[in-house]
Amino acid sequence: MKSKLSKIVYLVVLGIGLISYSCVDMNVENYNDPDTNDVLATPSDLIKLAGGAYRVWNNAIQEYSGPALSMCTMADQNTCSWGNAGMKDLSSEPRKPFNNDITYSYAYVNRNFWNSSYSALSQVNDVLKKIEGDGVVIEDGGKDVTDMIRAWCYFMQGVVHGYLGLIYDQANIIDWDTDLTNLSFSPYQDVSNAGLAFLDKALQTIDATSYDYNLPDGFIRGYNFSKADFRKLVSSFMARIMAYTPRTAAENAAVDWNKVLTYAKNGIDFDLAPDMDDNTWWDNLKGYGVYPGWVRIDHRIINLMDHDYPSRWPDDNKSWNTPDGNDPGEASSDDARLASDFQFLPDNNFRPERGFYHFSHYRYKRYDDWLKTWQGPAPTFRKWENDMLIAEALVRTGSVDQAVAILNDPAGARKARGGLADVATGITADEALEIIFYERDVELILTQGGTGFFDMRRRDMLQAGTILHYPVPAAELEIIGAPNYTTDGPDDLSKGCWKGYDGLVSPVGATCDK
Repeated sequence: MKSKLSKIVYLVVLGIGLISYSCVDMNVENYNDPDTNDVLATPSDLIKLAGGAYRVWNNAIQEYSGPALSMCTMADQNTCSWGNAGMKDLSSEPRKPFNNDITYSYAYVNRNFWNSSYSALSQVNDVLKKIEGDGVVIEDGGKDVTDMIRAWCYFMQGVVHGYLGLIYDQANIIDWDTDLTNLSFSPYQDVSNAGLAFLDKALQTIDATSYDYNLPDGFIRGYNFSKADFRKLVSSFMARIMAYTPRTAAENAAVDWNKVLTYAKNGIDFDLAPDMDDNTWWDNLKGYGVYPGWVRIDHRIINLMDHDYPSRWPDDNKSWNTPDGNDPGEASSDDARLASDFQFLPDNNFRPERGFYHFSHYRYKRYDDWLKTWQGPAPTFRKWENDMLIAEALVRTGSVDQAVAILNDPAGARKARGGLADVATGITADEALEIIFYERDVELILTQGGTGFFDMRRRDMLQAGTILHYPVPAAELEIIGAPNYTTDGPDDLSKGCWKGYDGLVSPVGATCDK
């Protein structure tokens, strides 16, 4: 569908962006009802406005009131029968489309991330208007840092558009000089490609900048990235967006994996873990994902680690597929992470009338120390994720043994944290991919919002009927006078399934070999 977007809509988003900016903990004057020209009056204002954009985006993708928690449960990575954040509704069996009614109790699930994304985008676009449109030179302490800020703004344009393409079926592509009176929605692949193009402009700008620099503290809290490390971060986001955009296994096979390989090889060699203060920076995905009594780990994950463990809770709460027909108790595994990262709970507090398939014996405890204060470094892009993108790209471009070498790296998570035996050389591509996705499923839980969902989606492993993406929020459609809709068409819902090592299939009754 194509819909016109009036200029007033963007001005509303701009207002949100300015309000968000005024709250950034970067020694910014607290303006009352600020005029845009006043806010952007000095080079310092421009630096602060650009620097606050990642915080707005990061908080939104890790937010309780965003899509992250429901994507975890739709992916059968986590499980929860509580209605909060759409977790129950979107993971109920059989699956059902997202309720895109403006009065829906959990309408914020797709609305808030949309609004925050365009808020962050408006911040960097306003700065780019000054740089590219007005020729403003930005100095900091007498040093020209225009190219640094330009590269940062392109980076943020890329991240925002890339994730809009990952999460929604369509979105608006907005550059700093876009005619805001003549906008229309573009399909997710075009939005994702726009994000990659912006990120490529960031790389080009970084490479063309003759001076070294460090990004100011506060751009990503806890970091003063050098130009070289900033380039690595941009490149990793490019690999991530390319790999995660596909909605089906067929689309995944069509990805240019040579490009993914190049980007990931030039990517991060460190964990990205912004320093949360639970005030201006937060990670509620981790908080609620490990908080006792809330989200649990789906048995699908435990079955990956212990192939004899039931991959589903029995629908009647009694017909276990164990040898003695009884509750299996605790799992066991050669993977040390079962003990370090997961906690066995003998009882459930979920509501049985909502489906026993929500039940689980396990919760995630890896971030329990962080949970004490909800403050401190919170990993959102681990080096191991980038390593697994390299390994996957190597497999998909015919270099299986090189991928195995990464899996066997003594410093990598599989060996250093899991204590697992070496993977044998000479394995097939499918066998290597199975191990790679095992690592992604076990090691990357509750990192960046959506990662597990994107992986299941691109392997055709989301349960049949699961939405592949969210629709444009109802509130946005109402503002622009477009017809309401939800993502319930044949290309919007999964036709997939998954099969545990115990032979159980989800959804029940499906024919599945994945």
